[in-house]
Amino acid sequence: MKIVYNKNNTKIQQKSKNQWFLSVEWEGENRKFWLNFPFQLLKIVEQKKEGDIIKKFTIKADSVITLKELLKKHKNKLPYELCMELLYNIGNQIQTLERFYLGIPYVDLDDIVVINEKIFLFLNSNKIIDIKSQQLEIEQPIKKAMFFSPELKEIKKIPAKISYKSSFYSLGSLIVFCYYHKQLDMNSEISLQIKSLYTSKLYWSLLRLLEKDTSKRHYLII
Repeated sequence: MKIVYNKNNTKIQQKSKNQWFLSVEWEGENRKFWLNFPFQLLKIVEQKKEGDIIKKFTIKADSVITLKELLKKHKNKLPYELCMELLYNIGNQIQTLERFYLGIPYVDLDDIVVINEKIFLFLNSNKIIDIKSQQLEIEQPIKKAMFFSPELKEIKKIPAKISYKSSFYSLGSLIVFCYYHKQLDMNSEISLQIKSLYTSKLYWSLLRLLEKDTSKRHYLII
């Protein structure tokens, strides 16, 4: 089988056009990364256990592609339903990490794969940082990326501390890009930039994610 991804205890292999396998070593800190992932939606074809504890599992899928590839398939604009799935899947992963006082400063297109073109998975566990006193400490320079939060953009020197909610803003900015195929202008009124979504669940969720005031910034879908 062709190996297309092999990092951070995660391996993606392609056997044929419609046969893909995602294998995960599920132990230590990496185990926390997967706790809230919707495995019930997928076909688990192999599990290795020690007692009742799963140590490794393999999922069979019809396709495993990057978010970039999915965007190309949809002519660079994801439909509303897929943007909601993206929000739900990645938002739940971020919230699960927070339960263990772990966070990520930002998300990017290259961090996310899509299983069966509808289930989104953040894979870059290298970005995980301990949350201490509701903050992430940035100890190394971060290469400028499209979906930085305002507090990440404002960093002038290293080390620096930012809110653990930085990832919320980044996720919101990523979803705006996927829906509109344009980068969010954080210096302009957010509600006007997403006004075509007005009254939808996605509209109100994005407004909560894209709050500059981190005390008012939340991941919530209602």
